[in-house]
Amino acid sequence: MKSALKSAWTATRRAFAWYAMRSLEINLAGMIDTLQTVRDEDTRAAMRLAIAMTCKELCRARANYNALLPAGQRRTWTLA
Repeated sequence: MKSALKSAWTATRRAFAWYAMRSLEINLAGMIDTLQTVRDEDTRAAMRLAIAMTCKELCRARANYNALLPAGQRRTWTLA
């Protein structure tokens, strides 16, 4: 019973980690698309900083997701 609960808990944590990772990917894509329409340089600088912070957060989320995968499985992404 303990093994079943542990695997269910791990699967739940993995699902939440995947959701967080996917949400950050969508948010980052929207930020990059929106950056092209902004003309004010101060706003663009702030947006570039926010994009950089979101990229770092996405790397953390991907590392968290990879840590929850079973041994021997590893996901790779083209953009970090």
